[in-house]
Amino acid sequence: MTKAKYGPNRHFDKFRNFWRQKVAYRFWSLISSVIHRKVFFLDSNLIFRNLNQDNSYPTLSRKFISQYLITDTVAEEILALQKSGLSKVFFYRYRVLGFSSLREKYPFVCPIYYTLISWMYNPANIASPEFPIHLIQSLKLRGRKLTRVQNNLYMKLMDRVKRGLDSTINFGGKPKTDLARNMDISLSQYLKKKIKNRGSKNLLNDYKNISLALIFTLLRKQNTTFMTADRDLLATVLTLTESIAQNSTFHFLILPTLSDSDKRDLLAGKMVTRFLSFREFQKKFNGVLSDLLNPYWKKNHICFSIKLWDEKTKKFIEELIINFDSIGQESILHTHGPLSCHFAKNDTHGNWLHYQFWPPPPASPDVVKVIVTAKKIINRRNIFVPDAIHKLNCKYAIDDSMDKLKNYYGFWL
Repeated sequence: MTKAKYGPNRHFDKFRNFWRQKVAYRFWSLISSVIHRKVFFLDSNLIFRNLNQDNSYPTLSRKFISQYLITDTVAEEILALQKSGLSKVFFYRYRVLGFSSLREKYPFVCPIYYTLISWMYNPANIASPEFPIHLIQSLKLRGRKLTRVQNNLYMKLMDRVKRGLDSTINFGGKPKTDLARNMDISLSQYLKKKIKNRGSKNLLNDYKNISLALIFTLLRKQNTTFMTADRDLLATVLTLTESIAQNSTFHFLILPTLSDSDKRDLLAGKMVTRFLSFREFQKKFNGVLSDLLNPYWKKNHICFSIKLWDEKTKKFIEELIINFDSIGQESILHTHGPLSCHFAKNDTHGNWLHYQFWPPPPASPDVVKVIVTAKKIINRRNIFVPDAIHKLNCKYAIDDSMDKLKNYYGFWL
């Protein structure tokens, strides 16, 4: 009886997976490609190359000539590359998208833009396997000297990352795909690059490019591919996806518990404390992360992807794709994190709240402590102002112009 009962269920599961992955996914992807026109953002390394070295570059299609974009940050990099003597290898027309012009039209994107940048730079994702590494890197980025215990722990954690990229099989014992292999290499490069280049004024350029391209994707409801030859951007985008999942998880677990009395206390400047189950937090976090990375159940979704040019194989590898249904789109377009701009509306979606949290202590491994406070700035409407006014009054824009965004850490140490 057991086999007879189990057999049909197993066959049904195989058929359901086949239907979702081979039929329904392709059908809705086709619908999505028709409804949401695709655009391509280019990194500077696909426009200018050093042809004296033994490298290659992709030949991009002419039919997408009107759909190529670059960010204002990439435009600045191109000017520097032109002066350095590199050769231009991309000759089609492209448009430049600037944060300033986008913010003038959509004032609420200011805290979103800078929050996403900070989430890629030094995230504090307590359910992520890389949480201990980011914690210690927060000290190193601040220029603090590590204790012997901290240094030994950091070396062991980075050795674990190295063993992962040296391995040719995945956790299931099967050979790694090209994407999985490049993801492991990318993680190592992403972590090392931040420490190596922490004094560079260009350290945050990649994060600015991804943040702006993602916001464009959701505002315009267009499928977007960011094309690059920088492998570390794969890990950068995956880290950002984890940060988005964590923020959604906090909102999901905390906002429903706030009573009218709690909200009055918060507006009066008081703190509200919550204790969450880490097991429940992890379950919800993993579910949200899986939804962002899994397109199969979404009937109508928008895609943001990273397309990597692999110098070794001289081809583009399988894309890393992040998928957003209508709820996900709305959620990220109301993601202010701990930031609040004078000109951005933030009285909905929990944006007027700030969470300060701690990972589970050894004595209570299933307890996450969260202190909730109200932000000092609470706006009930968006205020449209010229870029010059914004740059003179917004703390984040001022810090950006003074190269102080590298002080936006995810950890209070």
